[in-house]
Amino acid sequence: MSIDHRVSEISSSRPRLRRDVRTHYQEYRGEPTYIIEDTSKGRFFHVGFPEHQFIQSFDGRTTIAQALARNAATQGEDALTEQQGEQMLRWLIDNDLLESETSGQGERRREQWTRQREKRKQNPVAKIMFFKIPLGCPDRLLASSQKWLGWLFSLPGLLLWLFLIAYTAAQLAPEWERFVSAAGQVIAPENWIRVIAIYAVLKVLHEFGHGLATRRYGGAVPEWGVQLLAFVTPLAFVDASSSWKFTSKWKRIVVAGAGMYVEVAIACVCLLGWLNTAPGILNTSLHSAVIAATFVTVLFNANPLMRFDGYYILCDLLGIPNLGTKGQQFLLWFGKHFLLGVKDLPMPPAARQHPVAVPLYGVLAAIWKVVIWIGITIIVSLLFKGAGLVLALASILFVLGSMVVKFITFLGKKGSGVKPLQVMLRLGALVGALALLLFLVRINPTGRALGVVEYTDRENIRAGVRGKVETVLVNEGDTVKEGDILAHLSNPDEEAEYKKLEVELQWSKIRARSYYQAEDLSAYQAELETIEGLEEKILESRKYLAALEVKAPNNGRIVGRKLESLPGTWLNVGDEILSVIGSEEKELLISIRQEDFEEIAEQDDPVIRVRLRGRPKEISGKLDRLESRATRTLPHEVMAAPGGGPLALRASAEPLVEREKEIAQEKDRSQTGLMGRQLVDSRFIGRASLALDGNESPLEGEWGYVRFANAERERLGVWLFEEVNSFVREKIQQAKAQAAG
Repeated sequence: MSIDHRVSEISSSRPRLRRDVRTHYQEYRGEPTYIIEDTSKGRFFHVGFPEHQFIQSFDGRTTIAQALARNAATQGEDALTEQQGEQMLRWLIDNDLLESETSGQGERRREQWTRQREKRKQNPVAKIMFFKIPLGCPDRLLASSQKWLGWLFSLPGLLLWLFLIAYTAAQLAPEWERFVSAAGQVIAPENWIRVIAIYAVLKVLHEFGHGLATRRYGGAVPEWGVQLLAFVTPLAFVDASSSWKFTSKWKRIVVAGAGMYVEVAIACVCLLGWLNTAPGILNTSLHSAVIAATFVTVLFNANPLMRFDGYYILCDLLGIPNLGTKGQQFLLWFGKHFLLGVKDLPMPPAARQHPVAVPLYGVLAAIWKVVIWIGITIIVSLLFKGAGLVLALASILFVLGSMVVKFITFLGKKGSGVKPLQVMLRLGALVGALALLLFLVRINPTGRALGVVEYTDRENIRAGVRGKVETVLVNEGDTVKEGDILAHLSNPDEEAEYKKLEVELQWSKIRARSYYQAEDLSAYQAELETIEGLEEKILESRKYLAALEVKAPNNGRIVGRKLESLPGTWLNVGDEILSVIGSEEKELLISIRQEDFEEIAEQDDPVIRVRLRGRPKEISGKLDRLESRATRTLPHEVMAAPGGGPLALRASAEPLVEREKEIAQEKDRSQTGLMGRQLVDSRFIGRASLALDGNESPLEGEWGYVRFANAERERLGVWLFEEVNSFVREKIQQAKAQAAG
């Protein structure tokens, strides 16, 4: 091992812990630990009891050897070894926690400061993608606010918060379907700017909650600010690190969860506002705020795999401080030990002490980090009219290049314990296994078509005229015959108009008779024409009034949602009232991506397999027909993202062509809340018959994924290459088109 002469210089002297460094006692899992606070820089470090006892020996009079001897005498088996003592000394020097008058220590500090400055500069792509804007010190604002709002984090505040959640949940329960169906408005492109603004305000209040809780328990908040994710999404931040010195873990948990606590309360208030406002900008904004304060908060802030609120709560609940760092240390040890063959490398102490939690967290956090980085990279690639794609590619190259440089540096480092030949053999075997996997494994890339169950003989009955529902004479599941009256509608204006026409007709006939008796033939002929026109209007009015009586078009079974709620409801022309099912036979409506259509259309074997959501077994079927033209018409309302489906919608930008109108009429079902919207990408439509046995009875509206049995199976590696290549080419073409426009 190479010797650091600057460390040797300190170890032979009598170092002193800086006078402005403070230590705070805490307990983790019943064991004593300490928080080291660097008061001048607002930094906090967590150390165990043996390390704390060793550090406290640095009083300017005790040598390193004496400190180790004292540590061995008091700590027994937990005492630091000479190597651990040297590592602790390096750590104290690197973090500038020691005082020393030697020139070597000053040089060490200057070099450390230089390395930190270079480290901050070395990833310009990350600085662009996570741009940080500090906004000063909010401590005075929080101190004054705490006098009025600090009670929110007391027991009465908690009880009020729980009552608010329970009351809001009770109010939301009967309106849940309407709330879910309106969720698609949040992701509509025309609402993006408003959603981002709402999200920014919520995050400011979120961070204000962290700061307020920190101040309530005696901590300081030296800084807050805004961080822009890819120059688009604003993320507020606040320095609540002083909460780490709190002796009570429950106070630390309260501070960590304070932001989510505030956001949930805001979500409840916004939800009550949404329930009591009419459709419009305010109603949509309140709905967006609820989604952002709940779903987004759970996905990010409550997620313990990201170093946000949920992570710190998990660390305190498990009693494992710095869980993320310890998980990373385990992964590094695992890679060096098993992949690079470094045999004499000891497992990190945290992994030995927590053999399940630390390794498991390290693996899961690493996977999540990759997923998030890929997601952010994709988002960035879609921005700035093509410049985002360049930025995303630069980010990928930088990350991969940094990994390669670090790996080569580690291989060339003396004393690393790595045998280059052994490493090359291991890595070669790993790369070969991966290449073999990509070459041998075949997938069916067309296996993600969507299918929804429908009745083959369903007649939807819609209002032929505008009217108010007076009575509904049938219930869900009733059997009816052709011509049976199902419901009565009324239209007072039309009924009054009909009576007015009849009166006018009678008066017109009287006038015609008088003209005839007076032998005024010209007036008589004119009145006859008036009578003919009135009779035509009366005939049309009779037809209109007859349509207010809703009749069954054929024999069958009644299907309808909330029929009991229809009386008193005004219906416009085309609004669905109910449906009559003539046959219990069902089929599968299939929605197919454009890129998969050609391959599916060329299949010889029409056999399909469909797995409906929530059902363990696949159902077989036969593809009967395919539409020859793609359409943006929504195949079925359950497939739409606002209803929990996978298909994204947008506002209709183009009128439907004739065939698309026919397809929409064939659907002939209510899509309330989705009118005026269409698919983001055009898709083809197909229909398939289902082979159902006596034990299988899927319900109409159940949907799932369709697999085409004889679709050509591609090699995984080829498919991945083609997908990435297609994505990059598409973005380049879009960038060129936007630049030309």
